[in-house]
Amino acid sequence: MATRRGPSCDRSGLALHQRGWGVEVFEQAPQLREVGSGLMLSPNAMSVLIGLGLRHAVERGVVVTLAEMCTWRGTALMKIRTEELPCEGAPPVLFHRAAVHGVLSEALGDGIPVHLGARLARFEEDGSGVVAHFEDGREARGDVLVGADGLRSVVRAQLHPGERLRYAGQPCWRGLARGFEHPGLPRGMLRETQGSGARFGMGHVREDVVYWFAVVDWPEGQPVPGGDKAFLQEVFRTAHAPIPQLIAATGEADLLRNDLLDRLPIEQWGRGRVTLLGDAAHPMMPNLGQGACSAIEDGGVLALALSGTEDLERGLRDYEARRRERTAWLQQTSWRFGVMAQWKHPLAVWMREQSIRLAPASVMRRQYERLWGWRLEADR
Repeated sequence: MATRRGPSCDRSGLALHQRGWGVEVFEQAPQLREVGSGLMLSPNAMSVLIGLGLRHAVERGVVVTLAEMCTWRGTALMKIRTEELPCEGAPPVLFHRAAVHGVLSEALGDGIPVHLGARLARFEEDGSGVVAHFEDGREARGDVLVGADGLRSVVRAQLHPGERLRYAGQPCWRGLARGFEHPGLPRGMLRETQGSGARFGMGHVREDVVYWFAVVDWPEGQPVPGGDKAFLQEVFRTAHAPIPQLIAATGEADLLRNDLLDRLPIEQWGRGRVTLLGDAAHPMMPNLGQGACSAIEDGGVLALALSGTEDLERGLRDYEARRRERTAWLQQTSWRFGVMAQWKHPLAVWMREQSIRLAPASVMRRQYERLWGWRLEADR
């Protein structure tokens, strides 16, 4: 919930707070603790955090200096030094998810109340604002409501009832290997391996912790034989080092599974004084590493849009219009990339590998320009 302060009236909350808004964050989790695994914030997102005064966030992760795509046997198809890409003072950084949450929580400080254990039941608008009703009976009133409540957003379900989720055909397993060292994975390298119906990515999120992910074709919601770790060890048994070693070094408590789901882009995100942000507005496959990044972009644009108008509804619609094209492109491109990355037929796999290996450097740079080159100051 956000309320205008003064004469002009988490990510978006911090940006709004710095522009004079009173913000309250309602979190459904009963406590804030170290959960999740890893994520990368690319230069487009890092530039927003740096603009909020959070340059020190870089120190909480590992700067990516080399991105590599390779075959199942470990042959490099593509190597890119990130210094050759559009970073412009905002490096790509691999983080433990809890490190990003920690930076944002510290920045919120005492100026933004965070209410825990607050599961939204519904909202309603009246002539003076929005009222949020929570399952435990609590209520909160504000000038605007920003639904940043994720893939299964309650706010979105009330705005757009009956929508269906789309399953990609694969779960994603995410793991953390603590105290892991291997000469094939130096700090600063982000490496992805694509095989036949399976792929694997890895990189350091701290000096002593490696984050990895694995994607394997499997029916939605169905358990795998032998348990997650044993299943992955068998699938990636013949993959190049250090993939089998990483899986073996990961404890069961550091292994998560999530079925990969998204939604199709929509034309209208919100209405009245209610809008959506992040996965609630544009859930996407993780294949481009832009889920969290696009949410951070959203927060920056939302703060600018609301700060530039006295008409709050107009400000929300302006924010949505400025974000719709880019986020729809990210959703669609992430889905297509995942389809190609999971090809199984040997000829299709060979064609994919050749297309990556033979892609001109200029083409790769243009793709990264569109992904990483977005800047908030250019979106005014």
